[in-house]
Amino acid sequence: MKKFIICGLIAFSAMATTLTSCGKYDDGPSVSLLTKKSRIVNTWSIEKYTATTASGSSTDLTSFVSDYSIEFKKDGTYTIIWGSTTESGTWVLSDNKEDIITTSSAANSSPSTDHILKLKSKEMWTKYTYSNGDYDEIHYKQK
Repeated sequence: MKKFIICGLIAFSAMATTLTSCGKYDDGPSVSLLTKKSRIVNTWSIEKYTATTASGSSTDLTSFVSDYSIEFKKDGTYTIIWGSTTESGTWVLSDNKEDIITTSSAANSSPSTDHILKLKSKEMWTKYTYSNGDYDEIHYKQK
């Protein structure tokens, strides 16, 4: 019995060491039993929205988007509701699962790519970088 417990502890330690190095996103989590897609599928509101210039000047825009929500659906579609405006389209994860690529169903829409910084079942952080180096960082929470 003692040998079984020692072997179990050794196996658990090896597994824990291996799993903690599996984190894909800069801000976590290190380990999750849920797939990345299943963590994204949710209805989200914005907890914090910061716009930062390439020179480092930041502006908090959270109050501007207080009535914004986005629902990512399992079938690869999304719906945004912002005040009286509604937008829908499709979404996919990039091949390396580090980015969400959304394409609005509006005419002549180009895909938009947001880098995932953090992805938990009730919390998601993304970063959109503009060609001039400015970027927006959005912290979502489950609605």
